[in-house]
Amino acid sequence: MTRPYTVPGDVFSELATGAGGRRAMQFLAKAERSKHLLLVRNVVVTAERMGHERAWELAEAYDLLANLQKDAPEAVEAVLTYPSVGTWAIRMLLRVLPSKTGGPLSFAYLPGLALAAAIRAGATTTLEVTVPNGRLVLPSLGVARVYGVPRRTTTRVTVSTHADGAQLWSGGMSASVPGNPEHYAEGWMGLRRLSTTHRNETFHVLLDDIDPFRLPEGWPAARQRPGTVQQWQQALTEAWVLLKNHHPWYAEEVLGGVTTFVPLSRPAGRPTSATSRYAFGAFAGSLPPNGRMLASLLSHEVQHSKLWALLDLIPLTAAHDHADRPLWYAPWREDPRPLMALLQGAYAHLAVAAFWRVQRFLDQGEEALHAHAEYARWRQHTIDVIETLRVCGMLTPAGDAFVSGMATAIDGWRDDDVPFAAARRAHEAALEHQKRWAERNI
Repeated sequence: MTRPYTVPGDVFSELATGAGGRRAMQFLAKAERSKHLLLVRNVVVTAERMGHERAWELAEAYDLLANLQKDAPEAVEAVLTYPSVGTWAIRMLLRVLPSKTGGPLSFAYLPGLALAAAIRAGATTTLEVTVPNGRLVLPSLGVARVYGVPRRTTTRVTVSTHADGAQLWSGGMSASVPGNPEHYAEGWMGLRRLSTTHRNETFHVLLDDIDPFRLPEGWPAARQRPGTVQQWQQALTEAWVLLKNHHPWYAEEVLGGVTTFVPLSRPAGRPTSATSRYAFGAFAGSLPPNGRMLASLLSHEVQHSKLWALLDLIPLTAAHDHADRPLWYAPWREDPRPLMALLQGAYAHLAVAAFWRVQRFLDQGEEALHAHAEYARWRQHTIDVIETLRVCGMLTPAGDAFVSGMATAIDGWRDDDVPFAAARRAHEAALEHQKRWAERNI
């Protein structure tokens, strides 16, 4: 019997202030792992209950995972906690299985997951998989393609794993998976790893520009060129030094809560970042110009990740009919936002303000003025939205306590001095956004 998670009171209180640190991230990551286990099992059970013609393939893959769990639990853990597994499982449960139609890419994902675990474990096993276009996705490792298989077709591929990777066969054609996913093999496209060390602590992530479920929506970028990968590495190195030296609390949370980078294209050329509720551990963003920008984006997005994980355990807003839900002005968006989005935005911008509160004293010249202005603007906006949340009457008791914790944290910053020029710049930016929002929405 599965027992529900109970959030420790001190962890909840720390999270409410925008903090949390290593302990909170470890707790949330453990809860998300359990969620992934339940989602994957639910996909298999639902397919069997519906009598789907490919349910047996899912069950066979699940059995392989269960057998590997006995001898190689770390390998199974690595693939089951991979961020895109959550996105895939939700899509299967909400779209693919209810439609009772094809979805060859979706149905091949769980067998690929089991085979990825076998490769990680160095286990010897064989599995037949129906794949589209001769391509087999191996979550957390990469994609193997049997060349010669016609496009826009599905075909049966035999996959045999061994101590040094795997081999794929189909109709006399083959492809290889190397033991090290960053090594070359015929028909193989592996994920690249970014890694950096500072103050005796290493932060490494996988740069995922391959997995078809890496984002539920948005602007996923194409395969990154080697030169662009080096730019990502440089930005990560700079960001990690900055976080470790001057924002250590966010360094702890990023270390515990970010395992993959998902490159995004830039809509209209603007830098962008995102976090998915269903892909815990994934940071999605366009290539930042420098490490300072990446550090600020990571601090922002890890807040979203923390709150989404907490919301899987504790409801903070009261249930409300979707059609009749009220919408509010959010100073970080161009469109009216529902309550949950308002709460998410306020929580994320609590971190944005906290980042610039420190960063403004590290920067010089125009960068310092910009940092002061960012702090002044997002401090005030966050204060205003927190007040809206406190009086909306649509929070649960836990939600009231959570927002009160946010208010307590930012109330301590109200008397912080900001240079006049920065305060004026922040005020003008806020007015400009309000004007633009009103023209668009009123």
